[in-house]
This record gives sequence, structure tokens and C-alpha cells, in this order.
Amino acid sequence: MMSFKLPVFLVLFVFYSQLSMAKARIPIPYGTEEKIIKLVELPDTEDFQLEDGTYFDIGSRYVKSHILWLSYSNTEPVIVGYANDGESYLDITPEQLTEIAKMANVEIPTEGSVSFFDKIVGKILLGILVLIILYGLYSKYIKKEED
Repeated sequence: MMSFKLPVFLVLFVFYSQLSMAKARIPIPYGTEEKIIKLVELPDTEDFQLEDGTYFDIGSRYVKSHILWLSYSNTEPVIVGYANDGESYLDITPEQLTEIAKMANVEIPTEGSVSFFDKIVGKILLGILVLIILYGLYSKYIKKEED
């Protein structure tokens, strides 16, 4: 995972420096974002109702690092209570998870998971973008020297 980050940052630095030399500056969205995905649907009963009247389910929370909305790194996912359509979460202990599984008669995974897009697709698309940028730089600078 770490071996992939260095080349990506190097290529993005070159790409950003090329953009800074251009007259039109294009902002590149980057940063981190907390994501909560639903893992297990719990029954809408009083046992799983929050104080505000909404119900919670079991979810997975992780933080993704992204460039151009494409994920290149994720933190280790943690199992949490999924509330308000993923806008908020509840910290749940392993003992509480065991109790919830018994009460709802459902199987709860022992580890959280990351969405397929954030785990694989984002890295593939970023890799393709990096290859396109490298080819553009190659054809612009290196091919001119050969001619």
C-alpha cells in the first residue's frame, strides 16, 4: 500500500506543477472524508430505536483519502451503529454487538468493510489517470527531444 502512495504523489506533484505554469488554474479536489456504510439491517423495533425516534442498523466507518474524488487510501474500518442514513454513527462495543446479534437474530461480521469503489475502483482509475499523465508528459517533452 505504501509503495503505491509515493509514485502517485510524485506524479500528482508533477501534474500540479504543470498546472501552476498554465494560465488557467484548475482546482484539484483532494483531502479526507469519513464514510459510513450499512452492513446489517436491524429490525425497526423499540430495542433499536434512538432517542429522536429513528432506528439504527450496523455499519462500518472508515476514513478515505482521495484526489479527484477517487480514493487512494483508507483507514482500518470499525463496526459502528449506522444512523440517519449514514450521516451519524454510534460507537458500539464488542459486548454490545454480541447482545444486538442475539436480540435481532442476525449475524454481525467481526470486522468492518470498505466499499468496493473506495477499496479497488478508485485506485484503478487513479492508476489509469497517472498513466495518461505520464504518457502526456512523455509525448510532450521526451518525443520532442528525439525529433
